[in-house]
Formats: sequence, C-alpha cells, structure tokens
Amino acid sequence: MKRSLPHRLGLVLAPVLVGVLAAGIPAQAVEATGATITTRLVARATDLPVAGVCVFATPVLTFGWPDLCPARSDADGRVRLEVPAAGTYNLFVLPDSGSRYGAQWVGPDGGTGSQKTARRVTLDLAETKPVPKIKLDDRATVVGQRRPGPGRQIVNGTVGIVSPTPDNNRDLRYSPIADDGSFRIDWLGPYEWPLLFKSDQHPYQWSGQVGNRLLADLVPATIDAAEPYLFGLSNGTYVGVHVPDEPPGPLRLVMRNVATGEVVAFGEDDDANHHVRPMILGGQQVKWECLCPSGVRWHGGTDFASATPVVINTMTLPYLTFEGP
Repeated sequence: MKRSLPHRLGLVLAPVLVGVLAAGIPAQAVEATGATITTRLVARATDLPVAGVCVFATPVLTFGWPDLCPARSDADGRVRLEVPAAGTYNLFVLPDSGSRYGAQWVGPDGGTGSQKTARRVTLDLAETKPVPKIKLDDRATVVGQRRPGPGRQIVNGTVGIVSPTPDNNRDLRYSPIADDGSFRIDWLGPYEWPLLFKSDQHPYQWSGQVGNRLLADLVPATIDAAEPYLFGLSNGTYVGVHVPDEPPGPLRLVMRNVATGEVVAFGEDDDANHHVRPMILGGQQVKWECLCPSGVRWHGGTDFASATPVVINTMTLPYLTFEGP
C-alpha cells in the first residue's frame, strides 16, 4: 500500500513559489526587505480604483501560487508589495473567484495571459519602484472540448494554469473535465493562456501536448465563449527509476522540466527497494528530485542547477538508477 508523504516534504526545496489557493488568498503580513513595488489597480473601462484584489510577484518566468497573498489593493486601489530579494520579477493579479474581474499577468500596457509578454520589474536591494497603474478587464471564459477520435478515456481529468507542487497538490482553481471531454474556466482575463491538463490515464501536459509551459499553445479566454478550444491528450511514457542507498520509508520522486523547473511527474514508493515507475509526457528533458527518507536529494547534483538532465524518450525506458549525494 502506498502512503502519503508528510506535507512538509513538499515544501522543502522548490525552485518556484508554490502554495494553495481556493476562492481567494488571505492577506499576509510580509517583513519589509527594502525592495518594494508600488502600483494602483483600476478598472480599464472606468479608470476607477478596485479594492481588495491580490497582487503577487514571481521571479521572472517562474510561476506558482503563494501560500498567502502578500498584498491586496486598498480602497484607493493602491498596492505596496514587498519582494523577498533584489532581482527581476513578473506581477500576477488574482481577483477572488467571485470578482467581476479576471486574472492577469501584468503586461506593458494592460493584462496578458502569457508570462513571456508580462512586464519585467527589476529591483535592487533598498529600492522602491513604482509600476504604472494596472488595468483590470472583466473576467472571460475558456470552454474546451476533446477532439473526436480514438484515445484513452479521460478519468478524473482536470485543467488549470499552474503546475502541481512537489507534494502533488493540484491548482485548487482547476476545472474538471467532464465525461464528454468538455470543460469550462470562467475566472481568467480576456487574453490567451497556456493550460495544464491531467487525468488518471494521461500525464501532466500543457496545451499543445508539451511539457514546457513557455512553449504551450495559448488558448483564448473570451467574453462570449462561443468557440470551444479543441484539445487532444498524449499518452504517457513510463520511466522506471531505482533509488538506492535509502532506508525504508515513504519516498517521492519529483520530475521537473529542465527549462522551467516546474513539476511534470511524480513517482512514489514506500518499501525497502525504492523502485518507482512514474508516467510522464515523452519528448522532454527533466531533472529528478527525491524527497527521500534521508532528506532531499538530486540526481547527479546537489540542487536543481547542478542536477543531471534526463531525456524522456517516447518509448518505455528501462529502469534507471538515481545517482547523487
């Protein structure tokens, strides 16, 4: 029988911000670091301030929900956002699920659904940098339908915009995929977005059947949602991995896309042999992180940067050995 790993293991080392989100993120008091972004949220249609909307920053081209909202707009729409360190950031705006406004990456002049086109804000330590006011658009909708044709049944299918956390928590704003292959997402801004699909019979994959979020097909969210996005899902490749030199106990192997560092597959084992066989989308390079009984280990290195990339072929691989400290 498989046992769940302690939740704390999923929070030990992650190269991107991770966390949990439901209807909204509660505000969090953040200790000042001297690196600060200031801005103001307004409705694009009226230029009036919008209060109570969550804004957070992620290191450029990484993405994950924060555990708590670091800053919300005040009654005048103003936001003062502390960032954890000097560096270059993208801003994400996340209205609560009942808001009339849609989520967005903050672009150069308005919202965008693609982080690649989001505004980059570079800060030095002890710097406060103003960002031009953020214009909020009304929420839009993505509707989707699986393309007709043969393929494995979609069982417990979901679609969202955020990769899972190392402890296998899915984006809690995901939408279910119905038995007929349809889905509906109604809280995004009216832009084009990459979408992440998963089912019991299919591996994690971004729209366009790729493992890299930054290479995904962009799917339009529209006000009228007239035309469904027709999607297909690729079958997974099973990769066998042996993790030696570990005492008995729960073990989770986390596979991360080389380009983004985001989680693309998991394998679990809780016996003394520690053989895992995760299902993953083929045709990508990954790095392996082991949340092992002895602690966090990386295949071929000591962290994500130094770990050894592994090419996932589209055919089933033989068992490979996890090597590392």
